[in-house]
Amino acid sequence: MEPFSCRGIILASSEFKEKDRLVSVLTADKGLVTVCAKGVGRPGSKSAFASIPFLVCDLVVSVSHGYYYLKEGTIVENNSEIMNSLEAMTCASHISTCLLDSTFQGENAHEAYELAAYAFYMLAKHPQDYLVVYSAFNWRLLTIAGFTVRYEVTNNGGEDLVPGKDYLVSLTGGTIETVKNSKAGRLTGTEYRILPFDAVKALNYFSDCPLNRLFTAKASEEVVSALKDFTTAYLSVQFDKNYDGLSILDGIPGK
Repeated sequence: MEPFSCRGIILASSEFKEKDRLVSVLTADKGLVTVCAKGVGRPGSKSAFASIPFLVCDLVVSVSHGYYYLKEGTIVENNSEIMNSLEAMTCASHISTCLLDSTFQGENAHEAYELAAYAFYMLAKHPQDYLVVYSAFNWRLLTIAGFTVRYEVTNNGGEDLVPGKDYLVSLTGGTIETVKNSKAGRLTGTEYRILPFDAVKALNYFSDCPLNRLFTAKASEEVVSALKDFTTAYLSVQFDKNYDGLSILDGIPGK
């Protein structure tokens, strides 16, 4: 088979033999692929970039016996500023992990690729906004996977959502209800979480806004914190895995 060219985002790499690496690359047309980068561990290797995560690259890949091998490549966006911020780097690692845990086909792969490209770029340019990037990425990835709904009215009465009110939102489906003290105490911490109206509104925005505007949302510290906790819990339930990558930041003063 003839070599092919593609643009991809390097999500992770692992050692393979002594000087080679197996590189996980997210592409727009083929989804997630594993490429063997031979000789990357040698000093002066032209393919050394292949072992660096979060890069957007143009790659030329050959195929032999069903395996992909890197022939050459160039860096399109290095996103190197991510490495200057522990918060941005931790968020970027979470994003890579989620993408590696996902399955993409057809148009889903293209949207996931664009989502990742915008997320890493935003983290590189605006690392201080890592929590917004984190929550917006989580919810949009869940939307791509078909696990979210748009919250318009409460499920128990069909009333429109009202600014200033708090809501019980299910972690396992599309249920949303007005908070009632007796019910809130029983359900919070299990299948439901309490979210303020502005957080629910933000989830709706994350689910279908243009990708180039996804990470530009502004919110209060309270809403950002609520979105972080809720999207983490929702993602963990839907993907059946405990996503606690940001917990490493908890022990850092001021975080």
